[in-house]
Amino acid sequence: MARGESAGRHARLACISAFLFLLAAMTSEFVASQASGLTSLWPANGILLGLLIAQGRSSDDRIWIVLGAIAGNLVASLVRDQPVALTMLFPVANIVEAAGAALLVRAFGGISGAFERTRDVLVFAAACLIAPLFSALIGATALHLATSAAFGEALINWYGAAALSLAIIAPAVIVISRFRETMNISEISGGRIAEAIFVLGLVALVSFLIFYSTRLPLLFLMLPVVLLATFRLRQFGAAAAIIIVAFISARATAEGHGPIAVHGGRDTAGHLLLLQFFIAVNFLTSLPVAAALTQSDRRGEEAHLLADHFMTVVENIGEVIFRTDRKGRWTYLNPAWETLTGYPVAQSQHRSWLDWIEESERAEFSEWAQPVLDGDVHNTRRLLRFRTASGEVRWMELSIQALRDSTAHVVGTTGTLRDIDDRKKLEEHVMSAKRRAEEQAREATLLASTDELTGLANRRAFLRHLERQVEAANEFGWALAVAIFDVDHFKLVNDSHGHGIGDRVLQRVADRSISVVRSGDLVGRLGGEEFAILMPGASPEDATAVAERLRGIIERPGEPGGEKLPVVTVSVGIAAHLPDQDAGALLAGADRALYAAKSSGRNRVKLAA
Repeated sequence: MARGESAGRHARLACISAFLFLLAAMTSEFVASQASGLTSLWPANGILLGLLIAQGRSSDDRIWIVLGAIAGNLVASLVRDQPVALTMLFPVANIVEAAGAALLVRAFGGISGAFERTRDVLVFAAACLIAPLFSALIGATALHLATSAAFGEALINWYGAAALSLAIIAPAVIVISRFRETMNISEISGGRIAEAIFVLGLVALVSFLIFYSTRLPLLFLMLPVVLLATFRLRQFGAAAAIIIVAFISARATAEGHGPIAVHGGRDTAGHLLLLQFFIAVNFLTSLPVAAALTQSDRRGEEAHLLADHFMTVVENIGEVIFRTDRKGRWTYLNPAWETLTGYPVAQSQHRSWLDWIEESERAEFSEWAQPVLDGDVHNTRRLLRFRTASGEVRWMELSIQALRDSTAHVVGTTGTLRDIDDRKKLEEHVMSAKRRAEEQAREATLLASTDELTGLANRRAFLRHLERQVEAANEFGWALAVAIFDVDHFKLVNDSHGHGIGDRVLQRVADRSISVVRSGDLVGRLGGEEFAILMPGASPEDATAVAERLRGIIERPGEPGGEKLPVVTVSVGIAAHLPDQDAGALLAGADRALYAAKSSGRNRVKLAA
């Protein structure tokens, strides 16, 4: 805030404080006076406290408000022609009282708005009860010195009037001040203004009737009217009603009218105590009720606003949010339902969720959902197929959760419905691609290890298996044998019959060799017309027996009616594994034996020495 604006605000606060304090001090003579010379209500301090709480936004603001009140107090004392002791000490007592109460309110945590919480009333009431203790000591001392009034009586009278005045005047100032800051009078409806005039007029009328128009003890009628003002007008109604009741009852009692003056005996001090008690009861009843109502209103507004925000989210979210009864019938569907399924919300409500599920899945779905409807399962989810308005069947993910009433009984379900058809198709595409890739990998592996012509293990695969078996044999001492066999005079077959027939001969050799080996043996094509057999666990005798079976079946002519191919023979060389022998040495031994078989006339088996 600029310096000029700040100075102007301080001047206004000081003038307002001085004027209101002076006006309240002068008009306080209108209400009942006590035997000690004090008034039964001193609204000036209540006004000062209200200004300090409502307008004292900074320490400078509060200082100028206090200075204005001091000026108004001094003028009031001079105009009333009080003794010097009272003129000097009363302003001190008044400032100590109001400023002390304001400090206590701040120390206790302050007041939110215009008594919008029950806690605000308790904080304020505590300050109003504590602060007058100090001002009463100063005021009673001044009265005793200036008028020789009894100190104890003056102390009690000051404290009662001060506490009551703070309690009923300051709230009105605070409420009016907050009202001016937060409300625009032009925005208040005429009906609301008329209601306020009517209700407060009724309070004034009932107060006047009770204290001026009857001698019957009808004080109990006052509280319902004050509470009516509180319920209809909240804090403003409570504060205004208490001020109206306080001024009318105080004036009537001072003039000897009303139930308190008529039925309270002849003791004026007793009348004033009863009056203060009556006003205090109304105050302590109405203002807390107003605070509780306002707090409830605020919570209701917050809940309503939260509900509006939540509904905005629900109405605009992309997923279907639903609610069903215990029979699985839709009771609420957000607009996403129509976007997702194509069915209007209005036509879908109160129909069973089974109507949209594929018939083949309905029985299984009902069995799945029933534990949630029965309350045995709190929530669950599953994938299912929904039929849309276009006739398309799409994959959906349904999540449901049991809804319970205040007695914990299940009254239905709530949950979400999400279209995952695109995701499902993508997953299926990914899985299909994965399967194709795995199949291609297997095919590639097979091609990399298989001879294309014969389907046997190729040279690389055979030698890899040979290495592994030799390592195992060296480590564990297992028996192992290798046989290499070669088609005799195969070049003559190719030259005489062509390479096509030669390939078919090799294929028949491969097929027949597989038929005679043992389970666990591996037959491979090393290249051209040369083949090999890996025989784990085979002794030299076992390997020789396999080789003889091989030689015999190869030289056998083809089956009658079968394909006419040239008859060929094979020469076989066998080598048994020796301790610590490597694969190369083992294969070389079999190769030497093969050479020996060919050299000795072919179509025979030789075992390496």
